[in-house]
This record gives sequence, C-alpha cells and structure tokens, in this order.
Amino acid sequence: MSITVCLPGSAAKRVDEAVAEAMAPFASDGVGAVERDVWDSYRICGSVGLPVLAGHEGDLRLVADRPRWDGSLEPAVPGECAGGPRGLIDFRDVLRAEAAGHAGRVWDRWQEVVSHHLAPDDESVFFYCHLAAGGARDSYETSREAADYRAQPAVRAWVDVAPGLARPDIADHFSFGWDPVGIGQRSREEYVATYEFSLLPLRNVLTLSGWWYELGDAPLHSACHGPLECVHQPNFGMEHPGVQSYLIALPADTLLVNVHCHV
Repeated sequence: MSITVCLPGSAAKRVDEAVAEAMAPFASDGVGAVERDVWDSYRICGSVGLPVLAGHEGDLRLVADRPRWDGSLEPAVPGECAGGPRGLIDFRDVLRAEAAGHAGRVWDRWQEVVSHHLAPDDESVFFYCHLAAGGARDSYETSREAADYRAQPAVRAWVDVAPGLARPDIADHFSFGWDPVGIGQRSREEYVATYEFSLLPLRNVLTLSGWWYELGDAPLHSACHGPLECVHQPNFGMEHPGVQSYLIALPADTLLVNVHCHV
C-alpha cells in the first residue's frame, strides 16, 4: 500500500525525519498511538509515485527513492518521483479537463432532454411502490413498476441519447446502466466536481493535520486512539475527489512524499 504524506515546506531539509514523525502514530505492534495497526515498515519510493511537472524533472527539490533493505534501488520511472514540492507535481490538468468537460456535456444533454418532457420520477419511487405492493427486491427488474419507470418519456428519450455520450473509459458512471434522473438532482457544478478526477489514479493521503485517508476505510487521526474518541474534524470526506482537491489546494511549497508501506 502506498500513501502520499504531506509535510510543511519547512521540512525540506529533513524529509526522512519528518516522514518518520508523521508516520509514527500509525505504526503496528503497539508502538503507534492509533488503535488500528496500519504499517510495520515503510520506504520512501517512486513506485506508484508522483508525476513531475514537465520541465522540472531535474529540479533538486524533488525527493529521490530511498534504497531497499538490500541497498538496491527500484528502476526509475521516467517522469515520476518519490516526492517534492506540490508546485512541482503534475496533477494532470488535461485529464481533469477532459473528464470535467464530458461530465458537463452529459449534464447539459440531460437538461435538454428533460426540457421537452414532464419531469420524471426517480426510479426509487417505482421500486418502493413495487415493494409496497408485495413484490420482492429480486423481482423488480421484470415488474410492472420497472416498466412504468422506463416508460416515462424523458427516460425513454435518454435511452436513445445515452449511447452517444458513453465514456466508460472515464468512469463506469458514463456507461449509463442506471437511473439517469439522478444527473439532474445535483447542480452542474456538483455533478462535474464528482467526475473531474475520474482519470487520475486513486491515492491514499496523510494530511498536514495528521489525518490518515486510506481508500475504503474511515479516516484515522494521529492524535486519537480511535474514531469513537476522536473529536477532530476531518479535512474532507472519504471520496477520491476529496483527496485530489485537498492535494491541489495545498500551498505550492508543501512537500508531498510517496511512502510505500508494508502492512
């Protein structure tokens, strides 16, 4: 498992020590203060590393891989590094713009479709009607209620439109195998923000304020034994967009260090 450790810019001359201090509360074998054992060894490395902003590959502020236990180094990956100032890391503006642009087009097209028809009801309305009538969850797809949902004019029209907008390479969401009514239940800005980072790799992060975000798990705070006792406010939710937005918004001199953990 790899995690991006965030450090203040003032730690530039003592990266190894600063990473050790940030990681210490999450150590296993009863050493760390946090109840869940997160790691038992780690190494600063570029494996699943951080992409360097074009033109800055030789910048001396970039963090180099640390040797493995036998003294060897992993083969270098061109254009990637083990860390460096946030301002030298490439957050793939082109890919973000592509995903955001497509999400915006989908939202706009849905609004256009709906404008020509009565506003459709969410599929959940029909699903719960099916249950209320004594139907089983497993039988919903072939039920009269499901047919009534699909018969709504806006939903029928979307079936014809959706194939031309399908982009499963951006996100499974854009396969459109689900209730499209939800597209319009968010503002355009909210909808676009949900998918802006879909083409970027998923990342775990240890924030400046000591929050450990590991994908799929509730965040842990370095100052607290466990979630039940924690009174601190997390930096953001558990979602991938929250992690990416947090990293991008950090000051340019904030150090981002890729740490590979043995769990």
